[in-house]
Amino acid sequence: MAQHSHEDHGIPLLAPEPRDADIGLVVKTGVGVLLFMVVCVIIARFHYNYEIGQQEQPEASPFSTEQRLPSGPRLQAQPASDLVDFRASQAHVNDTYGWVDKAAGIARIPVERAIGSSLEKGFPLRTPETEKIALANALKAAGAKAAAEKKAAPAGAKK
Repeated sequence: MAQHSHEDHGIPLLAPEPRDADIGLVVKTGVGVLLFMVVCVIIARFHYNYEIGQQEQPEASPFSTEQRLPSGPRLQAQPASDLVDFRASQAHVNDTYGWVDKAAGIARIPVERAIGSSLEKGFPLRTPETEKIALANALKAAGAKAAAEKKAAPAGAKK
């Protein structure tokens, strides 16, 4: 059997690949990446300084203890005394008798008196009769809702 070389078939002989990476190329790539990063940081710093210069007024820090009043008209000149007056008026309403709507005969009573009256009279309890009435009312409401939905649905629509 005859031995044939690669050159006989038109395939040139190639040298094997080197086992180690080219140190010069690795160093050049690292320096290029480092320079790119430095340029990016410099550009970002200039852009940041530009944006800071464009701001009209510095925003207050959420951690600041300084309280600045907003610009514009003051809706309450004395908010602390307004709050005291409001609470006093609410306490007066809660602690005195008065008319809510005199024409309709609706009056108010002090909260403490209302609590005492409710405790004296007691609260309604559920009985089998009231349970049946509640169930009937719930079923009636559900039927009315279903009828309204059916009436509102288009004629050609199917569920």
